Amino acid sequence: MSLEPDITTRIATIHGSPGIRDGGATALFSRAAASHPDAVLLQVDSIDDAGVWFARVKSWRESLDPGVTQPAIIVHVTGELNGVSDADLSGLMLRGLDSGVDDVVIAARTSQELEMRVTHALRFRVMTRQLRARNAELTRLNDHDELTGLLNMRAFRPCLGKLLAGHEDGIRGIAVVMMDIDWFKLVNDRNNHLVGSDVLRSIGDVIREWSKEPGLANAGRAIMRPVIAARYGGDEFALAFAAGSPTEALLMVDRLRGMISRQVFLSHGKVVRVTASFGVSWRAPGTSVDLTRALSAADAMLYRSKEFGRNLVSVMDLRDPVDLDHVGRTDLVDRNASRDDHRLAGVDEAEVLQKVG
Repeated sequence: MSLEPDITTRIATIHGSPGIRDGGATALFSRAAASHPDAVLLQVDSIDDAGVWFARVKSWRESLDPGVTQPAIIVHVTGELNGVSDADLSGLMLRGLDSGVDDVVIAARTSQELEMRVTHALRFRVMTRQLRARNAELTRLNDHDELTGLLNMRAFRPCLGKLLAGHEDGIRGIAVVMMDIDWFKLVNDRNNHLVGSDVLRSIGDVIREWSKEPGLANAGRAIMRPVIAARYGGDEFALAFAAGSPTEALLMVDRLRGMISRQVFLSHGKVVRVTASFGVSWRAPGTSVDLTRALSAADAMLYRSKEFGRNLVSVMDLRDPVDLDHVGRTDLVDRNASRDDHRLAGVDEAEVLQKVG
């Protein structure tokens, strides 16, 4: 079969004998799909056989991974149509399309007609695939920050809302993080905005690297995305992930703090190092906290980190009755004041913002 030059021609043909049971039909489809054809041409002897195969086609379609490109399926009835009315043919066509068949060809008079119908089905599949790809790209552009590749806040907030709602079953707590680059204005003032943009882009890479670490993946295994990360705007970022306790949340975020402070950023002949400050609000498992309070508490803790010297992680347990407008406690990580492993991470003077070159 020779099709239009711009249409690929990997076509698998199945001869649909009426005696084939459903298990055998599935095996035929599986063998046909193994070569990843662009189209499957199913040839049957009568419209009665076509009706039987429609149910099999629908079942086969449903068994395939929806994320995998599926071939076009054309059913070709090759037998005579003695005594078949136009209404019967119309009904057959509708049943076929409803089952997932791309076209039903009734007794094609010439091979050219069959080729044309197969070409049309393939062209429609290609157009649909391209449309889905473009829609997916538009969705990605709409939901992601162009500079860092992380989510934007428009996409982050509903993701966080779903994460908070999905973890009200008492399995794991949720940590919500607000992060800000320390003295970032100096990076732009002492260099230029191109260097600043490169630093922000690289911060996005560091966050992605951190989010893939085994400890984080294991901690977040109960949710589809272990870490939700977004650029809040400017040099601020927002994160959310599953954490079993405030201390666990602090340790995980402090790991990111250390990664950023150790990173050397190279841009336009400049060598730049920065630090970051973090605020974390932790919602205990089995409790309900709305999105606004979780973000507000994390933001309050961010400003607390800045007031205490920057390059810090401050954590609030949302079970504690804290006035977010007047945060003055030195111990907000958990309720056991006899422990010292829950306090704020100390400032490492060697990691304070510096510029070389």
